[in-house]
Amino acid sequence: MGRVIAGQYELIERIGQGGMGAVWRARDVRLDREVAVKEVVLPQGLGEAERARLYARVEREAKAAARLDHPGIVTVHTVVEEDGRPWIVMRLVRGRSLEQVLRGRGPLPPHQVAAIGRQLVGALRAAHAAGVVHRDVKPANVLLDGDRAVLTDFGIAVVAGEETLTRTGGLIGSPSYLSPEQARGLEVGPPADLWSLGATLYAAVEGRPPFRRPDVWSMIGAIGSDAPHDPPVNAGPLRPVLDGLLRKDPAHRMTAEEAERLLGAIAGGGPAVPVPTGTPPGAGSRNVSVGPLDPALGPGPGSTLPPRDTPSASHRAILVAAMIVAVAILAGVITAVIVLDGDGSPPSPPGTPTRGATSDGRTGTVAPDGYVSHDGGSFTALVPQGWQREQDGRDWSFLDRTEGRRRGISVIPLGSGFGTPAQHLGSAAEGFRNDYRDYRQISFREGIDYLGEQAAELEFTFTENGVAGHARVRVFRFNGEFYMITMIAFQSVWAESVPHFEMFLRSFKAA
Repeated sequence: MGRVIAGQYELIERIGQGGMGAVWRARDVRLDREVAVKEVVLPQGLGEAERARLYARVEREAKAAARLDHPGIVTVHTVVEEDGRPWIVMRLVRGRSLEQVLRGRGPLPPHQVAAIGRQLVGALRAAHAAGVVHRDVKPANVLLDGDRAVLTDFGIAVVAGEETLTRTGGLIGSPSYLSPEQARGLEVGPPADLWSLGATLYAAVEGRPPFRRPDVWSMIGAIGSDAPHDPPVNAGPLRPVLDGLLRKDPAHRMTAEEAERLLGAIAGGGPAVPVPTGTPPGAGSRNVSVGPLDPALGPGPGSTLPPRDTPSASHRAILVAAMIVAVAILAGVITAVIVLDGDGSPPSPPGTPTRGATSDGRTGTVAPDGYVSHDGGSFTALVPQGWQREQDGRDWSFLDRTEGRRRGISVIPLGSGFGTPAQHLGSAAEGFRNDYRDYRQISFREGIDYLGEQAAELEFTFTENGVAGHARVRVFRFNGEFYMITMIAFQSVWAESVPHFEMFLRSFKAA
């Protein structure tokens, strides 16, 4: 008979080894069943008080994890003590870790990774709802058993997450999957797990983590700084999900609900088209709120394109990527305009012009009463006085959050890309139609003369959060780049909002 822990669990063979200890296949001699037992081993160099504190916290977190009941979570049966330290007894999963699979097979297809991710994000949602944050989601902690994917090491993760950098300068586990919050030593919550999930799925489809640096410390520095992750090349339809989960700011990171919906759609047969490196800047890096779009990008109801303008399959891939992002941004503006309650939103950024007529420093023109000139770096335009400004990369939103009168204008650069404005806008219309209640398309126009080229414009109404809304979306190309400008408002103030949109369009100038 092998070593028996706590008088009940006979260790049979070691089946895993990591920075935080070993995992054993064991037999519960009282219940005559096989289990997995996690042996917790802390790094050298910690004082007795520190070791006692960490052991106590591991035990407390493991007991919290034992309350979780989800098919995507390895069940924690109990925590026992042996040799003055906790041993975590778990359900035995007869499968290999995702890390082992990737090491043996290399990158996995996007649809398979999406299926894995959908199960993992469902598990994380269940854990977060119970107040448990994993803190160490990574391929080594994902077990694959046939078509099932389960997360393990709940309870141990608190040490791996919060004590990664020890007092002696040693490193526990792999830093490649740490969230920026963890890399910066900040307090972590559920969004940290979503970042680590994104890094895990990135590794599954690309065969490597999202940051490649020559040493551990430069990697941690890159994760914690504003450095962008390496663009994926094999992700295909997963690209928007990966970029959404790997946003540095946890407040702007893709939510678990959005990720689960998109991953489910991709796993169910979304188009596996690779996204070229020419994808518009920031593509997929926002909180995506729509599923994969039909790759056969029609221009929208009521519009006809001559055959010569029909893009090739590779061009369609680029349009899909661009419009997934654009619809996502518009969804975010709709949320800001229609859903948010109260007037507690942040003030406009420093440098907001004061009341009265203002001069456009770039052109020397004077803004009429009621408007201020805005310089967005890549464009200038006249914005209604008092509307709040919000910037996300190159994207801008201008919001009037007056109670009962909420409305907003957004500007989204789409990049150079291929296709026509009507094709971009047609795919966006399909996304809106699928995602918004009571969607009703009022008009779809193309061939609009604008800034020396041809633009396309969509107008529609919808219901969000029980409130009737109205929107106009214009897509155009100027100086070789596509732009999307949108006006959204409560239906009750739509008529008086349209002049603001017209003024914005008339005054818009790209740099």
